Amino acid sequence: MKEFRSGLMALCLSLAATWSWGQSEDDVFRYSYQESLGSARTMGMGGAFGALGADLSCLSGNPAGLGMYRRGDVGFTGGFASQKAKISLAGQFRNSNKLGGIGTNLGIALSYPSVNPDWPVSTLSVTHSSRANYNQTIEIDGIPFENSLLSSFLIQAQGYSANDLYDSHPFTASLAWDTYLLDPHPNEDPTSYISAIPVGGALTSKSIERTGQLSETSIGFGSGLSEILYVGISLGIVSVEFSEETRHREIPQVDSLDLAEWTFRENLDISGSGINVKLGLIAVPSPWLRLGVAYHSRSRLNLTDEYSTGIASSFKAGDQYDVLSPFNRIEYTVFTPSRFIASAAFVLGKTGVVSADYEVVDYASGELRKSAFSPDNAYDYAVENESLRSVYGTSRMARVGAEFRIQKVWRLRLGAGMETSPYTSAIEVISDTKRYQASFGFGHRSEKWYSAMTYRRSWTEQNLYLFDPDLVDPAHVFQTHGMVVVALGFRM
Repeated sequence: MKEFRSGLMALCLSLAATWSWGQSEDDVFRYSYQESLGSARTMGMGGAFGALGADLSCLSGNPAGLGMYRRGDVGFTGGFASQKAKISLAGQFRNSNKLGGIGTNLGIALSYPSVNPDWPVSTLSVTHSSRANYNQTIEIDGIPFENSLLSSFLIQAQGYSANDLYDSHPFTASLAWDTYLLDPHPNEDPTSYISAIPVGGALTSKSIERTGQLSETSIGFGSGLSEILYVGISLGIVSVEFSEETRHREIPQVDSLDLAEWTFRENLDISGSGINVKLGLIAVPSPWLRLGVAYHSRSRLNLTDEYSTGIASSFKAGDQYDVLSPFNRIEYTVFTPSRFIASAAFVLGKTGVVSADYEVVDYASGELRKSAFSPDNAYDYAVENESLRSVYGTSRMARVGAEFRIQKVWRLRLGAGMETSPYTSAIEVISDTKRYQASFGFGHRSEKWYSAMTYRRSWTEQNLYLFDPDLVDPAHVFQTHGMVVVALGFRM
């Protein structure tokens, strides 16, 4: 099932490109590694909103918060997001940035009074929210390496005849053969080859362009018992769009070689949808204290991958070749891990509120499965799931936030958070893979309408391998995700 494809393989704490068609543990992690986005108010408080309520983002956190509404609500939050990457490799430094618009939350909540005094108000809500932003650009230009990606393709080809390469390695080594980057070995063994860059390594450039997002449309219901206990439930319809285009270019460092340069191209498009369920509860034991718990079920995602590669080579004698791989399309299913969130909020009278969330997610409990319509003898992903359990572990997220009332209608919000490493201790830790976040914002709230603005920033460190980790050292990547969002809403 394995053939080489580029991706964000988490193995070795990396963003490594590993060239494999078929799926990997990365597919589970990509759709599980989410951020605490939502309304401008929620983001301004660092996402620590699980014990609070009467906000459209409750459906993404604790749906019991819907029970705290006393009037209807309609609102929108959107703005701009910037994904930056600072890359350190071989003593050189590179920066790249991708800027784009983003809508983090759009929804409506309709509250209905009840004739039952114990359950005075119930609320039905529909929202659309962003759970992860995949827009990213990574660029590395002209870095000298002692090895070449062709060394990986050469290892793949050894032991196969030229005709067999089209079946065994249709996306990599067979293309290298067709573009004269692999040649027959002088020993005349038909299963042995030599590389067009046998010595001296290459000046290597790499660009990775990613777009897409993970979004969720939720339908939820919440109500409260005597303003002491609030319960809620929501059904989430998840949508996935992800595209990645990678270009790996090499120029031999030895001038006497016939090869001038060559480029390996990869294109990956993933789309699909799925569902999940969220359950929540909020208790109000006293006017100054609120306690909340929420459970997010696993998301079942039905996905389709479309993948292809191409290699172009140029020789000093003027010969040029450009060959495309077959087009691969495969359907499969991903189960993301469930989540548990415990929350507390302290109400400081009319001064404001301080809140905290503690979230636990076991990334190793995710799973890859064959599509429901696959034949009985279809690939079962046992190897990939075992790799998932060995690479990933349990991550814990702590978030804190505060909102302070300034005069009558203005609010100041602050938030911060940290997520522990999603990787197991068995993986060699080379960089700090914790994820941090900080935010601040302000808002205006009156009887009939509200508005807000928030700046949020998250950051983490990882490693990027340009190709086989056994052949090259990793680049150190410091990633930041900055967002500026504004919100406008009306109470009904």
